[in-house]
Amino acid sequence: MTRRPATVAEHIVMLLAGYGVDRVFLNPGTDTAPLQEAFAALREDGCPVPAIVLCPHESVALAAAHGYWKVTGRPQCVMVHVDVGTMNLGAMIHDVFRDRAGVLVLAGRAPYSVDPAVPGSRNRPLQWQQDVPDQLGILRGYAKLALEIARPDVTGRAVGRALQIAASPPQGISYLTVARDVLMEPAQPGPEETGLTGAGPGGTAPGGAGPDGPAAGRRFTPACPAAIAPGQLAAIARLLAAASHPVIVTSRAGRDPAAAGQLARLAELLGAPVGGIPETVCIPWDHPLCVRSQPALAGLLGAADAVLVLGCEVPWLPAQVTLPAAAQVVHVDTDPVKADMPLWSFPADLVVPADPRVAIGQLHAELERLAPGRPGRPTAWADRAARLSAWLKERAPDRPGPRAGGQPVRAADVIVALDDHLSPADVVVEEAVTNAPLVHRLLSRPEPGTFHSAGGPGLGWGLGGAIGVKLAAPERRVVAVVGDGSFMFAVPAAALATAVEAAAPIVAVVLDNGGYHAAERPVLELFPGGAAARGGAVPGTRLARPPDVAALARACGAHGVTVTTAGQLAPALAGALAAADAGTPAVVHVIIERDGPAAAPAPPAAPAPEPAPADTEESHG
Repeated sequence: MTRRPATVAEHIVMLLAGYGVDRVFLNPGTDTAPLQEAFAALREDGCPVPAIVLCPHESVALAAAHGYWKVTGRPQCVMVHVDVGTMNLGAMIHDVFRDRAGVLVLAGRAPYSVDPAVPGSRNRPLQWQQDVPDQLGILRGYAKLALEIARPDVTGRAVGRALQIAASPPQGISYLTVARDVLMEPAQPGPEETGLTGAGPGGTAPGGAGPDGPAAGRRFTPACPAAIAPGQLAAIARLLAAASHPVIVTSRAGRDPAAAGQLARLAELLGAPVGGIPETVCIPWDHPLCVRSQPALAGLLGAADAVLVLGCEVPWLPAQVTLPAAAQVVHVDTDPVKADMPLWSFPADLVVPADPRVAIGQLHAELERLAPGRPGRPTAWADRAARLSAWLKERAPDRPGPRAGGQPVRAADVIVALDDHLSPADVVVEEAVTNAPLVHRLLSRPEPGTFHSAGGPGLGWGLGGAIGVKLAAPERRVVAVVGDGSFMFAVPAAALATAVEAAAPIVAVVLDNGGYHAAERPVLELFPGGAAARGGAVPGTRLARPPDVAALARACGAHGVTVTTAGQLAPALAGALAAADAGTPAVVHVIIERDGPAAAPAPPAAPAPEPAPADTEESHG
C-alpha cells in the first residue's frame, strides 16, 4: 500500500524505505518516539518500512551498519538519541570514517517548543540539559554531511542528499539531526517525490522508479565510480609494461568481490606480486602471486622499479621499507591525496582519482593491448610470474604442528584449528590486534568477500561488525576473531544481546593473552631496559581479575565455552559452530600464551628475487 505521510517522522521512514534502506539500527530515546510510532503506523497500514534492529548500545549499532555496508555496498540508517547518543557512537565513527564506508546517522535533538499545546514540546528536565551549542559539531570532523532538518519542507531533500552523499565515492557518514517537535509536524513532501514515499526497499533504488512514477532518487543518485583518464591510463600501462620488477600494493581493492578475480588476472598477465595489509580479500589468499608475509613484501618493494598502489591508506611503513630512488609510484584511489590525513606523506609520481575496481579492469585491458606489440614480452611476464610464485612459495609460513592435549594454547594454534573448521564460503571478521598478522599469514581465504576488518583503528568493531555482516548475508557462517581487549571494547553484553535478539548467530573467537598487549608493546619497544621491562610488567595493561567471558556469553543467551588447553580447542570450535548453525550465537574464549617480556623484533626483509631482463625498447618508448 502507498499513502502520503502524515508527519515528518512518517515522511522520513517512507523516504528510507523508498531509497532502499533495508535496516534501521536503533538505540531509542525520548526523541525517537515519533519515529517509533511512524514505523508502527506505516506497518499497520501495509506500507513497507525498513526492518528495525534493536541495539542496546549505540556503538554496536554503528558497527553493525558498517558491517552491513561491507557486504551490500549500500548505506543503512543508525538512529540514536540527541547528543549523548551521538557521543556513544564512539570509536566506531572513526572506523567508518577511515574505511570510507557509507552510513546515515539520524539523531534527535532537543525540542524547540516549551508550549505544552505543541506536540513533542519539552516536558522533561533532560531536554534542557541536552540542548547544546553545536550538536552537529560532534561529527563535523568525521562526517561528509552534517545537517539539521529544521523544517518539514526540507525533509525530502535532506534525506535524499544524505543518502546520496553517504553512498558516493569516497563513501562516508551523513549525519542528520531533527527535533522531536519537528518530527510531529505535518509532512510536506515535495512534488518530485511522487512514487518514492511508500515504495518498498526493493521497489526503488536511487535513480530508479517507484510503482507510481519517477522517484526522487533521480535527483539524489550516488555518483558513479570514477575511471582513469585515457592519457593517465596509457602512461600507467607503459610504466608497468616497461618495469622489470613491478609490485602491486593494496588493502581494499577487493571490497567489491568481483575485483579480486580481476586483480588476480592482472597480476598473472603482468607477472607482478600483490601484497599489503589485507582489509578484505583483494586477491585469493592462496593465489601464487599473493604476498602473505610483510617481510617478503618489504623485500620486493626494496627492489621495485614500479609500484602500483590500489586503494590503500598506508601502503608500507617508511621505518621498514625503503624504495629504490629510481622506483616510480602510481597511487590510484577514490581519494588518492588523503586530505583528511594532514601529514599523509607517501611518495607518488602519478596520483590518480579512480575507483580501484574500475582501474583494475582498465589496466588489464590496456596491458593486453600493449603485450603483443613487443615480441617476447608476454613470455617474459609469464617467466617472471613463475619465478615470483616459486620464491613466494618458499617463504610461505609454516603451520605449527599440533600440541599435546594438556599443553597451553598458542595464538597460531587457534588460527590453524579455525582454518581447519571453516569452509571457503564462511566469512571471517577480524579484530585480533597484535595477533592480526598471524591471521593474515595462517588463515586461508580463497574466496572474495570472505574476510573483513574494520578499516580503521577504533577498537570494539568486531562483534557489531560481524552482526551486520551476518544480517546482510544470513546464508553465510560468520566468525569474528577478536582480542580480549577488543572484545571488551565492543560492549559485549550489548553486542551479544543484539545478536540474540536480531537472530544473527555469529561465532566470536576471543584470543585472550591476559591484557592489553597492544598497549604493553610500545612501552617495551621504547624503553627496552626500563623499569617496566626489568620488573616484568607494564603498569595498566593487565587485569588482576579478568571477567568470565564464557559466563557473560551464556548470561546473554549465547553459547559460551572457555579453552585453556590444546586438547579442548577443536571440540570447542566444533561445538560453537554447531550452535551457530542451529541459530544460537556462540563465544569461544581461548586463553593463549603470551609473548615474552619484550616485544620480538620484526624479521628482516627478505631479498627480492632477481628481476627479469628489462624490455629496453619499451623502456625508452
